[in-house]
Amino acid sequence: MKINVKIIGENLFRALTQDAVRPDSSFPTLFKQKELIDWEFSYVDEDLKPEDLLIFPGRPAVLLIDAGDTSLIEKIRRMEKGGLPSLSSPLDYPIVLSPVIVIFRSTATLEDIVDFPDMISDWMFEPIMLPDLVRRIFSSLRRKNILKTELRFGPLTISPESRMISYYGNTVHLSPSEFALVELFLNQMGTVIPMSELVQLFKLTGKSTEGSNIRVTIFQLRLKLETLTNAQFTLSSIYKRGYCLKQKIKPFQEPGSGSIVAKQDQGEYLLENSA
Repeated sequence: MKINVKIIGENLFRALTQDAVRPDSSFPTLFKQKELIDWEFSYVDEDLKPEDLLIFPGRPAVLLIDAGDTSLIEKIRRMEKGGLPSLSSPLDYPIVLSPVIVIFRSTATLEDIVDFPDMISDWMFEPIMLPDLVRRIFSSLRRKNILKTELRFGPLTISPESRMISYYGNTVHLSPSEFALVELFLNQMGTVIPMSELVQLFKLTGKSTEGSNIRVTIFQLRLKLETLTNAQFTLSSIYKRGYCLKQKIKPFQEPGSGSIVAKQDQGEYLLENSA
């Protein structure tokens, strides 16, 4: 997982990038003790643009502002009131705004501020305690549902909020219909899903239940799955019964043995003896 930390303020940018490369850095390398974190730091000019606040699903980001005065706060307030008209979403990606954390140099800076814009998630004062800043970054990302719960099915991982499916570090974005399908198939791996159940699923999600629409969506999902997993997972059409998600069996040569064995998550199966 890559977390992009956008920073306004040269001193803050320098301090965080220097800490990140230290062996005892305050920036953790694991998320929930299982997912590697790649911290990416990018400098943002004080001429803040709406695009600087835009992030994409599956790419967590946070904006840190080293605020010497309240001018940037007021700029964010104006952006918020204006509805961020210049932002546009490519394809069917939902528009997501990154959380904003403001770092003030003293409490005196806040004397004229009655409240903060909604886009500001948190704030703190100098001197900065880096472990506290890191905690606030994670907390802000969670509150905005940017760090999302993921569901794992062997080597496949799906993220319901961002509609992303991952396979050994590679990720593909799914349409709402494709995601509903893949969730159904993954929960019943190897089971034939009848067409009647697929029609009911599309009806519940408000999509067209025409057979052609369902078949096109399945075709698109099959193509994405096979491309993502190098054809290790595929959707098969079972004649007059429905569709089934299958995992390809990988044959390999056992070290020091003449046997070719196929491995699946459920166990090992002897295919043939080459001796």
